[in-house]
Amino acid sequence: MNIAIDSVDNLIVGHLVIEDIENKKNRNKKMDKIISELQREVKENPDKFLDREEIKAYEKFINSSESTIESKDPGPSILVNLILKNGYLPTISRVVDTMNVVSIKSGLTVSIWDNDKIKGNIIYKLSEGGEKYWPFMGDEVELLENELIAQDDEKVLCLVRYRDSKYAPVSLDTKNIVVHIQGVAGIKKEAIKHALDELEKLLLENVGGQSLDKKVISGQL
Repeated sequence: MNIAIDSVDNLIVGHLVIEDIENKKNRNKKMDKIISELQREVKENPDKFLDREEIKAYEKFINSSESTIESKDPGPSILVNLILKNGYLPTISRVVDTMNVVSIKSGLTVSIWDNDKIKGNIIYKLSEGGEKYWPFMGDEVELLENELIAQDDEKVLCLVRYRDSKYAPVSLDTKNIVVHIQGVAGIKKEAIKHALDELEKLLLENVGGQSLDKKVISGQL
C-alpha cells in the first residue's frame, strides 16, 4: 500500500499499519484506569481540552470552505462534549477506545480502518464534486467540489473535516489496521509524531500485533 497527498497544502498525515491484532470488546484494567482518569480531567477542566491550538486549527479549516456536511465540530471536540453530556466514553472496542483516548488527549483527528477492506492505495485529495460519501452511522451524500477526502482505488474512506465512511470500519473480527492522524494548517508535525507514537504504544498494549510502515508525510507543496 502507498499513501500520497495530491496537491493539498498544509496537510500532515501520520501513517501506521499494524497487523495480526486481536481486537476485543472489553477494556483491560490499565485501559479502564486511563479512560477513568481522562473522563475525570475532562469534567474538571473542559477548557484544557477544548481551548487549544489544535482544535482552533481544525475549526478554522472547517470554516474555510463549504461542505455537504453541516457539522462544524472537530472530532476531538465531539468526543469531549460526549463526556461532558453523558459523563463517560462509551465502550466500543479496544481499537476504537484507544483511538478516542489519543484524539481527546492530543486534540487531533484520528482515523483507523480495516486494512483488508482497503483496495489499492490511499490518496488525500480535493474532491471533484459528486463523489459518493457514506459516513459511518450517517446517510449517503454527494460531495461538493474541493472537499478534502481520503480515498482508496474504489471509494471515499473519510471526509477529513468530518469522519470515516462506513466502508472500512474496524470490527471485532478485524486483524489488520491502518492508522491515520490528520493535521491541517496550524498543527505542528511534532504533535502528529507524538500522538502517533502514543497511539502505537496503546494499541500494541491492548490488541497486540506488529507495527509496519510507520511514517509522517506532508502536503506542503
